[in-house]
Amino acid sequence: MILGAYRLEGDRRSIRFEREYDAPLDDVWAAVTEPDRLRRWLAVGGAVLEPRVGGRFELHMAPGEDETAWGAVLAFEPPHLLEVEWRYEGEDQSVLRIELEPRGARTLLVLDHRLVQAAQAAGYGAGWHAYLDALRDDLAGREAGAWDERFQDRLEDYRRAAATAA
Repeated sequence: MILGAYRLEGDRRSIRFEREYDAPLDDVWAAVTEPDRLRRWLAVGGAVLEPRVGGRFELHMAPGEDETAWGAVLAFEPPHLLEVEWRYEGEDQSVLRIELEPRGARTLLVLDHRLVQAAQAAGYGAGWHAYLDALRDDLAGREAGAWDERFQDRLEDYRRAAATAA
């Protein structure tokens, strides 16, 4: 298990993950940008992604409206770069950036969630870790499994890492 890496940005935290997936670039791009594909591993309650700079972005991480991230698309360069504003009720705005790079038949995904409030850093670390594991399963054609268990399994690791970020 490789944890994401935190860095300090003023009084905020940013977390970066690098994951290599056994899937071609176009398949990974579809999984991170197409609403039907996002629903399988991330936005089980639905997703909106207008594929253009300035387009609307919404992820409903659970059925209903309670757990929704939203914002505008800041960068959209298929099939390599997606960057969005990340707004979530009760939190300050942050920025989510996903970059993809082909590695032969595999794809390197770099997820960088910048400017997260320190109090939410551990939750975002454990959450993205669990979601990226679910993406791995989805790309392999497997059922993603229980997100809550994956999240809880990693939460203490990310609490320690966020507290010692440099």
